[in-house]
Amino acid sequence: MLKRIYIALAFTLAAANPALAQEDQPHSAALEHFKSAFADSCFGFDQSYFSNEEPSSWQLSWKPDYSDTERTTTLYEFFCGAGAYNVNYVYYLDDPDFGPFPVAFAIPAFDVKYVDDDFDGDVQSITVRGMTTQWQLTNPSYSPETGTITSSAKWRGIGDASSSGTWVFQQGQFVLKSYDVDASYDDEINPERILEYK
Repeated sequence: MLKRIYIALAFTLAAANPALAQEDQPHSAALEHFKSAFADSCFGFDQSYFSNEEPSSWQLSWKPDYSDTERTTTLYEFFCGAGAYNVNYVYYLDDPDFGPFPVAFAIPAFDVKYVDDDFDGDVQSITVRGMTTQWQLTNPSYSPETGTITSSAKWRGIGDASSSGTWVFQQGQFVLKSYDVDASYDDEINPERILEYK
């Protein structure tokens, strides 16, 4: 309760003093951008919720290929809705020079063909037909030790059908490294890797 009162007070003071907002609430710029950009697309969006909850955050650093000077940025994780068995989050990078911006994650666009066109039957093939991007990740997890974000979206509650991806922070951005799809509704967890980069 005291934490919520403190955070609410901090936001009140921040609104009256933008400089204070940046000093005491370093995530405030990213939070305001997120609330403005995703209010209509995040399921169950509640302004009061986002005003009273601290987002998870991590400091990231890297040395650009073109410079000997190390750069730093902050990664923020914002809750963006939940269903019966999936939880969605949006990630932001807050760059000291360019300000906060949402991370767009590369994902493969693919088609699944089932034997005899029976969705409950065996998978005949999974064909990657290009690449696209998405703002939200489902059931994600970030590892500070490896700079890796993983996600795993269940296609139904028992998790026997799903899609999952792995992205690694490299040179200031998250790069897709692998993507797995389990398209068979067979009560077994048996994903197939449809995309992998070394």
